[in-house]
Amino acid sequence: MPATSLLFAFPTAAFCAALALMLSASAAQAADTASSCAATAGAPASSRARVMAAAAQQEHMRFGEQTLDAEGRLTQAGAFEAEDALGLPGVTVPWRRVLAYWRAVDPSDRGLPSQVRFGALRPADRGLLKEALNQSTSARLQGLGVGPDQGLAASELRAATTALDRVAVMDTPWSAAFVSWLAQQAGLGPDEFVFSEAHVDYAGAAWQAATAEAAGQVTPYAMRACDLATTSPRVGDLVCHARGAGAGLASFERIGAVLAGRPTGGPALPMHCDVVVAVDATGFDAIGGNVLQSVSLRRLDFAPGTAQLDPSYRPDGCAALQSRCTDRHMSLQPWTLLLQWR
Repeated sequence: MPATSLLFAFPTAAFCAALALMLSASAAQAADTASSCAATAGAPASSRARVMAAAAQQEHMRFGEQTLDAEGRLTQAGAFEAEDALGLPGVTVPWRRVLAYWRAVDPSDRGLPSQVRFGALRPADRGLLKEALNQSTSARLQGLGVGPDQGLAASELRAATTALDRVAVMDTPWSAAFVSWLAQQAGLGPDEFVFSEAHVDYAGAAWQAATAEAAGQVTPYAMRACDLATTSPRVGDLVCHARGAGAGLASFERIGAVLAGRPTGGPALPMHCDVVVAVDATGFDAIGGNVLQSVSLRRLDFAPGTAQLDPSYRPDGCAALQSRCTDRHMSLQPWTLLLQWR
């Protein structure tokens, strides 16, 4: 009989006591974390958190200030990631800005994604494609005895390589690379933030930092995981949700159960996070990358008379409100997680 079956078949007094102790410790840690989250929410944002928010605002302007209103409707269109020239004052070539975000994930090999997604069932290896281009230069082919006017000239090689890089940075989801770049601008080091192309990596580190902190352990990580339903955001904090196949993780506890035991670089969990850039009495503004193919600002309202996110932004939040619930359109997501600067 498996060990688990034995436990349930013969529950000893010692086992029941140990289980009760674990549940009690878990509840105590959750209470400690909630207390830390609430206390910090009432304190001013740190200088580094404000630097992070200011960097997000600067990038938003560089992309033409694309904006969603409080109902999740696009009210102003900006520049899209694929554009290579705009001719607008103060607006940088968008795809080259995305390239800069990728460099924050991994500075080696210019920080570019390792794969090129082009609509096929399987992506192509960017390194192999780049090697193939380098093998097809006219200088190399002529060195192998091929006749003149064969192969890629220097300008053609540069054009093909640039096109390859451009496709790689645009077609690979870059919202987490954007957040990693913002964290880098705020001066965070690798012991304080997990620079990654996956939101779940740095969200998991924040969850584990909150757990360690509640247990009285020292952690250098810059953020802790808090329940967005009960914690007021501050400037520089990150508001997050699961998406895609992970959208069933529609509560703080459910997503936490995954984050608690997941190592960095572990199984995929599609997520998205925006950085809070302004807070007032009725709600807050948050900026995210790769939102409608741009750096976009969205307005998120508080529930009336509170400093917590209105439940109508969550797919399951309208059950009690019924006909009084506002349609949040493109901002309707399972918002559950706040990554709070410690």
